[in-house]
Amino acid sequence: MNFKLRVNNELQKGQSLFEVVVAIAITALVITGIVSLTTNSIQNSSFSRDSTLASNYIVQTNEWLRQERDGDLNVFIAHTATGVWCFKELTWTLPRACGASDYVTGTKFTRQVDFQTTSPNLVQVDVTITWTDSKGIHESLGSTNLSIK
Repeated sequence: MNFKLRVNNELQKGQSLFEVVVAIAITALVITGIVSLTTNSIQNSSFSRDSTLASNYIVQTNEWLRQERDGDLNVFIAHTATGVWCFKELTWTLPRACGASDYVTGTKFTRQVDFQTTSPNLVQVDVTITWTDSKGIHESLGSTNLSIK
């Protein structure tokens, strides 16, 4: 609805207050939608990056364990017989489950490895990488079998 206003004998046209409020509301909805999509996109991108990093930690851990097995089989067997290990760094320390603050050095990830001897010649290695973000706690799991002949 347009209205006409006469100022100094000139006819002026303008917008009604209702039209201005509707325009502002529509603009606010569009901006809210854009911000929401952007936020969701950033969260998905961060989750994807973290999942990739977790997968890399699993691969890195399995490769290190293969090297340890190939380096000294008797030491490897002795370590794996104790069950669960928390690896902040890839070194044998004390066997134990990871606590809430046992992060891989310089990261937000925890790395726990569970060893189970499944046969006289085989050790099952289950690597669990855990991290927390704005959407909660996440885990990435990897399992492999290492021969111990």
